[in-house]
Amino acid sequence: MKKNKDEIVFQVIDFIFLTMVILLIILPLMHIISVSVSSKEAVNTNSVGIFPKGFDLKAYGEILGKQVFLRSLVNTVGLTVITVLLALIVNTMAAYGFSREFYGKKLITYVFVLTMYFSGGLVPTYILIKNWLRLDNNYLALFLPSIVNVFHIIVIRSQIEAIPPSIRDAAVIDGASERQALFHVVIPSVSATIAAIGMFTALGMWNMWFPVLLYVSEKELWTLQYFLRVIVFQKLMEFMPKENLMARPGVELVNPRNYQMASIILVALPIVCIYPFVQKYFVKGIISGAVKG
Repeated sequence: MKKNKDEIVFQVIDFIFLTMVILLIILPLMHIISVSVSSKEAVNTNSVGIFPKGFDLKAYGEILGKQVFLRSLVNTVGLTVITVLLALIVNTMAAYGFSREFYGKKLITYVFVLTMYFSGGLVPTYILIKNWLRLDNNYLALFLPSIVNVFHIIVIRSQIEAIPPSIRDAAVIDGASERQALFHVVIPSVSATIAAIGMFTALGMWNMWFPVLLYVSEKELWTLQYFLRVIVFQKLMEFMPKENLMARPGVELVNPRNYQMASIILVALPIVCIYPFVQKYFVKGIISGAVKG
C-alpha cells in the first residue's frame, strides 16, 4: 500500500523523536559505564565521555572484595523476596475484601485513602519503631512499613471490580468457597496487575537505604545500597582532604567517581538481568483496565 505524504512526514518525525529519546537514555548509561572502568587519571581530568579512557577495574575489585558486600547482597535479596511475597498477599487479600460489599466499607475506605495524603511523619514513625516497638537492628523495621500500600490496594481492587460478576457467580454455583474464588478465579484474572505491583515493590525494596540508616547499626544487617553508600562516602573523605594524601604516601587512592559509577552499575545489574523475564507482565499490568470490555 502506497503511503501518502503526511504518513511519511509523520513517520520521519516519529523516528527522529524516538531516536532522540533512546540517545537520552543510552548516552548517560554509557558515560556511567565508561567512568566506572576508566583510569584514575582520565577521571581526575574529567576527560571521560561515552567511551572509556584507559582501563581500570580497581573500583569494582575493592567493592566486590569486601566481605560485607556479599552479606549485604544476600540481605537485600532476602528482604526483597520476603517483602514482595508478604505485600502481594496482604494487598491482594485487602483489595478482594474491599471489592465486596460489607457494612462500613465506605468509611474504612476513606480512612485508608486518608493515609495516602497524611502520614504520621518521619519523627513519629522513628519513635514508634525505635522506642515503642524496639525494632532497632531488626529486619522487621525494614520491611514491615513497606508491606501495606493503599495505592496498590486500590489498583488491584479496581481490576477485581472489572471482572464480570457472572464469572465469580458461576464458581460459587459450582460450590467454590470465598477462598477458592479468590485463588482460582480472581487472582488468575488480575495476575498481570499483581506482577506489575510486585515489580514496583521489588524496586522499592531493592533501592532502600534510608531506613537502614535510621534503624540499623550492625554491619551484618546492612543492605547492598547502604553498604555502597557507606563505601562511596568513605572514599570521598579519603580523596578530598589533602592531609590524607600526605599522611599516607605510596597509597594509591581511587577517584570517588569511579566508586560512584561502579556502585550504580552493581546496583542496577541484577534488576536489568531480571527485567526482560517479567517485562510482559509489567506491560500488561500497566495497561490492564485501560480498555474495559
